Amino acid sequence: MSSRKQGGGDDRLYQIGEVSRMGGLSQRMLRHYDELGLMEPDVVGENGYRYYSRQTMLKIPVVNYLKMMGFSLDEIASMQRHSNLLEARKLLGRHLEICEDEARRLSERREAIVDWAELVEEANTVLRVRPSAVSVKFLSSCELLCLPSRFSGSFADAIVSLDFASFVSDVKNVITGPVILGFDSVDDAVRAASEGRECDVRLLQKPMHPISGETSASLPAGMYLSAYHIGAFEDMGSTYRRVLQFAQESGYRPCGMAYERFVTDFWTTSNPDLFVTEVLLPTETE
Repeated sequence: MSSRKQGGGDDRLYQIGEVSRMGGLSQRMLRHYDELGLMEPDVVGENGYRYYSRQTMLKIPVVNYLKMMGFSLDEIASMQRHSNLLEARKLLGRHLEICEDEARRLSERREAIVDWAELVEEANTVLRVRPSAVSVKFLSSCELLCLPSRFSGSFADAIVSLDFASFVSDVKNVITGPVILGFDSVDDAVRAASEGRECDVRLLQKPMHPISGETSASLPAGMYLSAYHIGAFEDMGSTYRRVLQFAQESGYRPCGMAYERFVTDFWTTSNPDLFVTEVLLPTETE
C-alpha cells in the first residue's frame, strides 16, 4: 500500500464500498471528491483500492452541509485549502447575497400567487351568485404602475399587453393583482366596449417595488359605483348601461375616469364564459 497522507495511528481503514454505505455517497462521487481534493483516501493500495480513516470520513457531513447551503464542490474545496478565514468570509458573504435575492424572489412569487388565488376565489363567488345589483363602495387610494397606451379595439391586446410587459421589465419592477384599464371618460369606456372604438387608455397594475414619477398613477380614494360583468368583454356595454341607469335613478353622478378591473381574463382562462370584470366609476351625489 502507498500512503497519500498521514493516517490516524491505529485507526481502522475502511474500503471505499464501506465509506459509500456509511456516508450515503456513491463510489463515483467519492472518487470525484478525491479528484477535487475534497476528501482524499488515507491509503491507496497497489491495486488502486482506496482506504479511508474515520477521521477522513468526518469530512462528509461538512461537505454535505455546505452543499445544502448552496456551495459548489469547487467552492468547498477552495474553502478547505485556504490559509486564512478571509476566503471563507468572502464565500459566505457571497452566498448570503444569493440567499437574500432568492428570498426576495420567492416572496414576490408568493405574493403574486396569493393575489391570483384571491382573484380566482372572487370570480368563483361572482359566477356562483351572479350578482346583478349595482353597489356603492369606498375605495382607498392606491399607487399603480401606469403605462399610457391606446385601446385598439382588442381587449386581448390591452389585457395581455406586450408593451406593458416590456415596460415593467424596463423599469425593473414586478407586478401582481388584476389588470386595470383606465379610460379618460365613461363615454370612452362604453364605446370601447360596445363598438371596439379606439381611444386613449391607461394600463394599470399593482407594483411590488416602489414607484414614482411618470411610471405611476393614483387610483383616487372615494366613492365608486361598482358592478360585475360576466362573460365576453365586448358585451360590457350592457353593464355600463346598468350602472348609468342606477346612477340616474339613485341620484349619483359619475365623475372622472372609468375603470375596468379584470378579475379573471385571458391570464387565467381562454373560456369567455368564465371572464369576470368589475366596472368601477368614481361618483358623487347630485
